[in-house]
Amino acid sequence: MIPAIITTGCSSPGEREIFNRLKNDPETRDWIVLHSLDIANHVKQVSGEIDFVIIIPSKGVLCLEVKACSKLKCQDGLWYYGFNQEPDPRGPFKQASQAMHSLRNWLVKCRPGLSRVVFWSAVVFPYIEFKKTSEEWHPWQVIDSRAFRARPISNLIEAVLNNARNFLQNGHAAAWFHPESREPYPGQCEAIARVLRPNFEFIESAKTRAIRKNEELKRYTEEQFVALDAMESNPRVAFAGPAGTGKTLLAIEAAKRGCSAGRKVLFVCFNRLLGKWLEEQTSNLNPLVVTSTLHRHMLKIAGQQLKPRESQDSSFWYNELPFQAMEKLLESEGADFVYDELVVDEAQDILRNNYLDFLDLSLKGGLATGRWRFFGDFEKQDIYNNAGLSLEEFIKSRGGHAPVFSLRVNCRNTPRIAALAQMLSQSQPGYTKVLRPDNRVEPELHYYCSEEDQQQLLVQILQKMYEEGFSGGDIVILSPKASGQCAVKVNTIPWKDRIKPYETAGKGHIGYCTVHAFKGLEAGVVIVTDVYRVTGPGADNLFYIALTRALHRLVVLAAETVKSEVRNILLQRGRG
Repeated sequence: MIPAIITTGCSSPGEREIFNRLKNDPETRDWIVLHSLDIANHVKQVSGEIDFVIIIPSKGVLCLEVKACSKLKCQDGLWYYGFNQEPDPRGPFKQASQAMHSLRNWLVKCRPGLSRVVFWSAVVFPYIEFKKTSEEWHPWQVIDSRAFRARPISNLIEAVLNNARNFLQNGHAAAWFHPESREPYPGQCEAIARVLRPNFEFIESAKTRAIRKNEELKRYTEEQFVALDAMESNPRVAFAGPAGTGKTLLAIEAAKRGCSAGRKVLFVCFNRLLGKWLEEQTSNLNPLVVTSTLHRHMLKIAGQQLKPRESQDSSFWYNELPFQAMEKLLESEGADFVYDELVVDEAQDILRNNYLDFLDLSLKGGLATGRWRFFGDFEKQDIYNNAGLSLEEFIKSRGGHAPVFSLRVNCRNTPRIAALAQMLSQSQPGYTKVLRPDNRVEPELHYYCSEEDQQQLLVQILQKMYEEGFSGGDIVILSPKASGQCAVKVNTIPWKDRIKPYETAGKGHIGYCTVHAFKGLEAGVVIVTDVYRVTGPGADNLFYIALTRALHRLVVLAAETVKSEVRNILLQRGRG
């Protein structure tokens, strides 16, 4: 079958059934079937289409037209299919015949050696009985619902070509036909398919693929907007869900809706790289929407210039800075920094009393009675050890008993990436559904024995991804290590010059950074390196975050010692 699977764009249930029957019939194993073949050189039209081109060794080529209608009428030479009142003056038999002759003429022009191959046409009506006879078609060119339900599809197709060969043998102006001919031979069948393929199959460029994938992801994420619609009447809502459930884009949409309603919105997150990206995505919403990381926003209010000592001092970030910013808010000039609505992404990192005190002063009505939307993974992505509150504690003590909307539909990862992340992280509850289609590519898990071995594996993987059409900008290398990362040590040309720190990487470069820094972001290809543990305090959540960053391809490079951990996880899952 070419293509091997029926596309989602095929809306005809009859075509789908015929496709599956042709694919699964054991007698068709030597056939070549092209589905939905466009014809550029049509004898009567600018272009045309054949539903199925069936190439059978020793028999011929059958062009099959499918009319999957539940009602058929022919009146005054005009054909009406189903309840559609748009008439077709050609009718299905002429349509199939013209398409067949167009195809044969073009093929013989390209390959004169195919001129003795039998080409014929037929029409299948899978849902209705067709009893009408006419000089315009042979009765054996009709496959109606009675035959379709009673006999294997292979038997029906072969019967048409056998009748066609008998018809030609009886001398009907077909001097070119030799009854004893076994054409098309297997080699000719393959040649016919090779000649036809360029007419309907083109290579998708990497740029086009990236655009299509981005649009696909956007469409799947927008399906999650129903969550915002459902909770619109609630002034305070926490949206909770695992990685890949569209929380960040929902947060952006929430900020947009607040802006459209004329509200002054503060949109914050914890992670610096995520904050930079969110600021770019919402730049057109200024000045009503102020987007920033929480720390940068507090620095701005406090009028504080960050000193080198303080950049490394957790006490400054967790204690000193929030108090300095709150002092400014309590002064009269702090009114400029009070907002109508608060939107927080990656909220699990911000549920700390000092931070919440600051946000409480930043919101009209405060957290207990003001309008806010919090988005977070409160189960697996709290990796900063902030000694913060749980979501339940926050809602009960200072969140105005806000409702929690559970997000469980994955719209980021492919099904296989989502399954691996869920299995290795042992996350419960898991996803209820994965929206993206299966790209039939398994995530890769490679083990290394030494640092040199890991570097060689990384270079091989990068070479493979480039050969598959991915560019540097599609690829991110993640590591749980803050220093001594594998990506930094690569000295092989040209990869040494192509790998750059993620924050400063140019458009065509491969970026690398820590898993911590990349939290909340995503990339087409994610390569996770320097994996020495996947279980235990902190390690399991960090590994889960790394795996769920991948949109299309996921590769993990783990130390040989990790094998036993993975084996134990699989054994526990098997017992469960």
